[in-house]
Amino acid sequence: MTDVDGSTEATGSAGDAASPTAVRVRAVVEGALGHSLAAWPQTVPLAEFPLAAYDSLMQLEAVTRLEKEFCLATGALDTADVATLQAATARLVHLTETP
Repeated sequence: MTDVDGSTEATGSAGDAASPTAVRVRAVVEGALGHSLAAWPQTVPLAEFPLAAYDSLMQLEAVTRLEKEFCLATGALDTADVATLQAATARLVHLTETP
């Protein structure tokens, strides 16, 4: 996948990034950031995103939006859960799809 700076970065399997949960996570985090993450690799820390400050306030915004999107109780997610798109997807799959 091509990164926002034009470099190529491995992002894990294509199936992971295309899963319904991964698509929802990416859309929600994009909304919180106010920038497209279309070319952002799943495994790269969002704190490294060059076009927006993914600081503690933005992390809290992403957590809040993800909890609402996935109908989770307040506090179900932590800011560490949204360090990368891959981490957020894995945590949300665990919380919402595991029996």
